[in-house]
Amino acid sequence: MAAEEIDVIRHLIDVEREASGVVLEAQKKADALINDARAKADGEFHKSYSKLVEETEAEENSAREKIISEHNSEVENYKENLKVAEKNQAAFNSLMDSILFA
Repeated sequence: MAAEEIDVIRHLIDVEREASGVVLEAQKKADALINDARAKADGEFHKSYSKLVEETEAEENSAREKIISEHNSEVENYKENLKVAEKNQAAFNSLMDSILFA
């Protein structure tokens, strides 16, 4: 009876070893699937992120150009208004005389 028990124990050890190998192979396959999924997700994220960054930069550049253009236009309008503004030299001279020589 001891021989039969030893055979059963050896058989159980062999089954356990085989099960351990199956579990190890399954874990390797699962790790590979996870790594592939992670790589794919990272690639899609970087693609979407790059697209978003490009769109945002384009919008920013467009807005900046619009602001610069509007600013330059306002400055030019102001310069033109100064050129055509009526200047009262006599009143200015009188004011300066009263301030400086009073």
